[in-house]
Amino acid sequence: MMGTETINLTKIKPHPKNVRQGDIGAISESLERHGQYRPIVAQKSSGHILAGNHTYKAAKLLGWKQIEVTWVDVNDDEALRILLVDNRANDLANYNDHALNEILVGLMQTEQQLAGTGFDADDLDLLIKDLDNATESPTEFPSYDETTPTEHECPKCNYRWSGKS
Repeated sequence: MMGTETINLTKIKPHPKNVRQGDIGAISESLERHGQYRPIVAQKSSGHILAGNHTYKAAKLLGWKQIEVTWVDVNDDEALRILLVDNRANDLANYNDHALNEILVGLMQTEQQLAGTGFDADDLDLLIKDLDNATESPTEFPSYDETTPTEHECPKCNYRWSGKS
C-alpha cells in the first residue's frame, strides 16, 4: 500500500472489468449526508479503481472535483483479485436481523428517523414482518425408524417419507 491522498477525480477511472452494479443514488445520498468517510482504493500504475467504483461515479454525479484515494502498488492480476474479493466479501455478509431491528427501531424514535442509513420505513416494516414470521429452530428432533408411518414411497428406491410429494 502506498498511502492515502486527496486527488483530482480525473486521475482515476472505473475498472473496466468491474462486474458489480451499485446503487449510485443511495451512495450519492450517503456522500451528501456524511461526506466521504473511507477512501477509494486504486491501482497506482493504471489508475483503475479496485474498491469504490460506484462511490467515484456518485461523486462525479454530485459534481465533486476531488476525492480521497488509497493507492496500491500491485500488478494487473493482483488488482483484479482485489476488485473481485472486495465485491464478493460484501455478498457473503449478512445481518443479525434482531440487532438490526433494534437499531432501526431506536433510530425511528429520533428526529432524523432513518435518514442517512440506507434504510427506509418500508425496509423496517419488512424486517419486522420477517422477524414475526420466523420460527425458532428446534433444539431436539424426534427419532424415526422403520416403524414410523409414512405417506409416500419412491417406486425406484423405496425411500419413504411424509409430507408433500
